Amino acid sequence: MPSTVLQDLRFALRQLRKSPGFTATAVLTLALGIGANAAIFTLVNAVMLNKLPVAEPERLVKLGDEFMCCVGYGYRDDGNYSLFSTAVYEQLKKNAPEFDELAAMQAGFASR
Repeated sequence: MPSTVLQDLRFALRQLRKSPGFTATAVLTLALGIGANAAIFTLVNAVMLNKLPVAEPERLVKLGDEFMCCVGYGYRDDGNYSLFSTAVYEQLKKNAPEFDELAAMQAGFASR
């Protein structure tokens, strides 16, 4: 069994050496596939598999007067994706002691 595997490997290497164009295409295809797979896994791992980098994620809340936001709901006709203005966010950050920390997200500019 090991001798037939070695014979097959030698034959494959001879064939690859005879056709450098095919070899380059095969190597490039493998490299792109492996790179794309690694990039997609890195993204999925960071976004979906890892826990949020906060101590108690069950205590996170979203502030705003609308349920619709900037992700997964298409686009709004008026182009306004904000739940509240930056000035309101800054005011909340300064004057809301009930929040340990406050963060904001700005999105929606790609479709404007």
